[in-house]
Amino acid sequence: MYNECKCNFWSRLCENTGVGDACDYAAEYCCGDYQYTEVWEFSYLDSRICYCDFFNYAQSEFGHALKPKTLTVDKEFSDHCGVLEDQVAALVEFSIDALHSIERSGLEAIYNQTNGQNWNDNAGWMNETDHCQWYGISCDSDGLVTSIDLRDNNLAGQFPLYTRKEFNDGEPDARISTKNSVANLYNLNTLNLADNKLTGTIDYGPLYDLHSLTNFDVSGNELSGVVDALVTPSLTHADFSSNRFTYMNRFKKYKRSFQSLRFFDVSNNAIKIDATNIFDNITPTIEQFMVSKNEIYGSFPESINNLPKLRQLNMSSNSLSGTLPEWLNNLPELRKFDVSSNALSGKISDFSESTFILRELDMSNQTNGLTGTIPEDIWRFQSLKILNLAGNKLAGTIPPAIGNMAVLEVLDLSNNLVKTSIPSQLGMLAGEYNVCTFCSCTNGSEYAKIYVFANICRFIETPRSCKQYLIWSYSFPDWSASGRCCPLER
Repeated sequence: MYNECKCNFWSRLCENTGVGDACDYAAEYCCGDYQYTEVWEFSYLDSRICYCDFFNYAQSEFGHALKPKTLTVDKEFSDHCGVLEDQVAALVEFSIDALHSIERSGLEAIYNQTNGQNWNDNAGWMNETDHCQWYGISCDSDGLVTSIDLRDNNLAGQFPLYTRKEFNDGEPDARISTKNSVANLYNLNTLNLADNKLTGTIDYGPLYDLHSLTNFDVSGNELSGVVDALVTPSLTHADFSSNRFTYMNRFKKYKRSFQSLRFFDVSNNAIKIDATNIFDNITPTIEQFMVSKNEIYGSFPESINNLPKLRQLNMSSNSLSGTLPEWLNNLPELRKFDVSSNALSGKISDFSESTFILRELDMSNQTNGLTGTIPEDIWRFQSLKILNLAGNKLAGTIPPAIGNMAVLEVLDLSNNLVKTSIPSQLGMLAGEYNVCTFCSCTNGSEYAKIYVFANICRFIETPRSCKQYLIWSYSFPDWSASGRCCPLER
């Protein structure tokens, strides 16, 4: 029954309209198969927690009680969360040995499914020893698995998640007999499989029952298909970077992790999606959001949801077009903003005082070129360490106010229309190591790189067009008096 395309359609309709039928269809297509019997009433194969979250969302937002659409029964869905609590209590009543057996079988399946014999380190695995002593496994005081850290360990094969799409006579514990590998580790809070050789797609449905999983890292593999940022209910950290993913699911409000996700990295993939869809319902708790080096196209939306905690936004090396977003001034905690290597155009708007805590600002190398003058407000950023506006069509001058940028380390204005006079206040920069690139040489098109050490400016790199490779050193008063920066122009 699970269908991501239909899930996206009906969940969006449910969120935007609150129509009960839309929410009913959305729950089924997003949360998967279930069945009804007179003895057990509703039983769920894929994820009870998904139905629990949707049940709470529909009730709290729209006052709607979910009803089944697929089954021809005149019943409302029962309280999924209450049923879930009963089932968790039933699991607790298992003997610890029985729970250990379930978890051990899950770990053994991971070993078998990812070519465990050829791991870099498989110490203890598949022996009769306590599985909590196996390499990369951590457990709590009850001996239940809480962490798997097998990063950079030569795991190969499909993502280790096996499910049998069948019910166990309608019994409420059917999920135990239909899942294996990672999906059996119900107390897991950290899963790190980064930098391995995992391939194929990820079946996210069963993973959503891992109610305690907060850290999910599969970066640096060869995984493909779809990324689901809200893969578990309690997720705070999700890293899908450096794989072969081609699409990204929209953020769905009914998921509990919509209110918990803080870190999301899907950079260096092949995701092709409109930027507007990325920002549709973006989780309001996000702090670091990285989607660089993909195939994201389109323009920034005119407005976005309130993102009061966003500290880093990196959308560099994509195909973004249009103008820079006006809502930058509405991100009070933003520290790093990188949209370099896109196709943005237009002017850089003035910055409000709320953005003066920025530390890194990179808008360089726009194929269409940012135009106009560099806003005077930029030179008031006393917290800015990196300012890169290279490769645009920006004009203007470098004002004396640059001397107030006390922590500036890197300034790159190369390949613009900026006048090349250098104010003496540049020598007031307090950083021990600064790199400034903005000086034009004789032909007016090449640029030299200036390194600043303790108020002394030195040429370390000079373009070939200057016809000479020399290291020059001047104190800043003399430097300013020259009005030029290339050796042949002195």
